[in-house]
Amino acid sequence: MRLMLSPEMITAILGGTGALATIGGGVKFVWAKIEARFTKIETELAECRAREKLAAQRDADNRERRAKQLTVIELLWQKVKDLDPRAPVLDRAKHLLDELKETARVERDGE
Repeated sequence: MRLMLSPEMITAILGGTGALATIGGGVKFVWAKIEARFTKIETELAECRAREKLAAQRDADNRERRAKQLTVIELLWQKVKDLDPRAPVLDRAKHLLDELKETARVERDGE
């Protein structure tokens, strides 16, 4: 059995092939746009994670610095108290030192 193709059938087949090529090109274009969007999102995510890591390190450094400052302040307060236990500034300094310690404790325990 031999298949006979009429000119109309050939035109329809070739026209369909052209339409499929056009659709394929459109799909390729859309896929390229989607791929570009995913690449941009992945890049932004990596940058965001790097910023979060840097902020966490900065917070850790700040906590360490604050702990050292509190230690130094307390040592100086104790030395002044030893030199002049009735100095009027000692009560205010002790109050401020206690506030700093409480703030540091809340920040440490809150995280």
